[in-house]
Amino acid sequence: MPQDDAERVAALYGDHAAPLWGYAMRLTGDRVRAEEVTGEALLRAARSPVVAGRDPQFVREWLFAVARRVAQVPDTERGEPAAEVPLRADAVGDPPPDLLPTLLGRVGPPPHRIRTAATAVGVVAVATAVVAVVALLPKPEPTGPSPTMPQGPSAPVTGQPMQPVAASPVSADVSVIQQDWGSRIDAVVRYPAPPGGGFGTDPSGYEMVLTDHTGARTTLATWTAVAGETVTPSTSTELPMLWITRVDIRAVPADRVLLTSTF
Repeated sequence: MPQDDAERVAALYGDHAAPLWGYAMRLTGDRVRAEEVTGEALLRAARSPVVAGRDPQFVREWLFAVARRVAQVPDTERGEPAAEVPLRADAVGDPPPDLLPTLLGRVGPPPHRIRTAATAVGVVAVATAVVAVVALLPKPEPTGPSPTMPQGPSAPVTGQPMQPVAASPVSADVSVIQQDWGSRIDAVVRYPAPPGGGFGTDPSGYEMVLTDHTGARTTLATWTAVAGETVTPSTSTELPMLWITRVDIRAVPADRVLLTSTF
């Protein structure tokens, strides 16, 4: 696998852009949105150690999973309702011709490689000078989560009770389990029935939100529930466990955090 982001993007584009574009068109039914989804999935793959060195089939499936997440389309394999997007005639074929140049512009040019020539007498001096120059160069800002920052769980978390944030009778346990392609997150959310009715007797909306160590939030699952039910949302993310810092259960449309678990 090439070492700089631009080369990785170009390699991934050549191997996967056409089928990924067709899949994004089927997810969104819109060329502009499909271009955004395709580009974001390719950029995430170029910067993710999860896909580095993996076989093409794994990379293709990983890209499709990321595209579905970016497009915020439910995963029918997990029992979520299918998105009703009409199939477009241009959902096949090559992506827009300007997509690759746009992506390469976002990651920047390949790192400049300094070539030095030295005589046998001056090899040691030149090498010392190069090391000194490199040491003085500013280090680039990280563009994403780093595997050297273990801010999430380092071992599987099973049935961890979530802590209440707002007053409500809702309770839940959460599990976070590492997978080859990222992490699986399962929850058991309980809505007790109050005597004589009251809170939760009408259907209400809820969502599971993940926060990574950069502070970015992603809605992983949504559902409705009424008092007396127990809901078991199961979802996934391409992020490794070490990058997960928090999982919330939120009430919508009130946009209120009811329960949280930090790692």
